[in-house]
Amino acid sequence: MLTRPLASAAATLALALCSGVATPVVAQTPGEWRYTIVTDRALIPADMLVNFPTITFSACRSADDFASGRAFALQTLASSAERCPSGGFVRTPPAPGSPAAPGDTLTFVYACDAGKTLSGIANGRVQATQFIVNLESRYSPAVGGVDVVKQTMTAVRIGACKVKPDADLLKIP
Repeated sequence: MLTRPLASAAATLALALCSGVATPVVAQTPGEWRYTIVTDRALIPADMLVNFPTITFSACRSADDFASGRAFALQTLASSAERCPSGGFVRTPPAPGSPAAPGDTLTFVYACDAGKTLSGIANGRVQATQFIVNLESRYSPAVGGVDVVKQTMTAVRIGACKVKPDADLLKIP
């Protein structure tokens, strides 16, 4: 179940999806992408920090992965796609002549175990060979005194695929 602020954000995203307004989006370059997910440690109690390491992994991404939003989802590893689905992807190109940062803005929601354990909202900026997404997750109930986790997921295209699609290479420093 989404919390009230997250439910409101989800409703806003659903409305945007149903508006029928077609806008061009920046196409991402298929290939091997290196992801890094970093947690804002300020919100995490000292005894829980070990549970929130920086995670780095590579994944082979297709044009379909980007078009569907799968490449941006919180749970980008193939093994977790069904447990923690993401949806409500809204991509918006910058307004013509806008001084905003380059690339499309991206917003989506996610929920693990149908929102019974974790739910959240994400927003970021997407370019052809890199992106950055800010994630705000809420545990329900709190786990070890942690109820809100803020993370930043960055990804950069590093070249042609060296791994098979859905072959996750996960590294935790």
